[in-house]
Amino acid sequence: METIKNNRFCIVTIVAVSKDFIIGDGNQMLWYLPNDLKRLKSITLGNPLIMGRKTFDSIGKPLPGRANIILTNKRNLKDDIQLEKYFVQNFEDAVIKANDWINKKFKKNEQSTKKIFIFGGGEIYKLALNFCNQIELTLVDINLKKGVYFPFIDKKKWKKKLIQKIEGNESYPPHSFWVYNRK
Repeated sequence: METIKNNRFCIVTIVAVSKDFIIGDGNQMLWYLPNDLKRLKSITLGNPLIMGRKTFDSIGKPLPGRANIILTNKRNLKDDIQLEKYFVQNFEDAVIKANDWINKKFKKNEQSTKKIFIFGGGEIYKLALNFCNQIELTLVDINLKKGVYFPFIDKKKWKKKLIQKIEGNESYPPHSFWVYNRK
């Protein structure tokens, strides 16, 4: 795990949470936010995503233009290099696979802006949060009271900054974009 702490590429958690820090119900997203999806794509495109198998299954297909690194206990699952879909058994292997993907896909001078994104779900966030330098968080202005929770963010360890507030309408609830940087 020491290799992860000193990783060359910044490890960033990207997540959408309700006001009570629920990320979903274990199977799917609980809201549809077009602005958040556009932002997510612009931030993650050209970078590797590390996610759990349930998160991958809920998406239904690899997200294009990104390495989709799926953490799973299942063995004998086949990588699909063409679709940039890779299976690993542990978090350290996921970070190594993400590093390898960046190193193979981009020239040295293009690598300085690359990041490794932690993409969910709840168990993966718990595994990875201690290794993250940054959190890209969408705060959805609703309370759900039950579901899968995002891990506790210790305010003493993180500095947060509001990026943008979005007014809600009949199609989606109000939400805001935040960036947390490790102190």
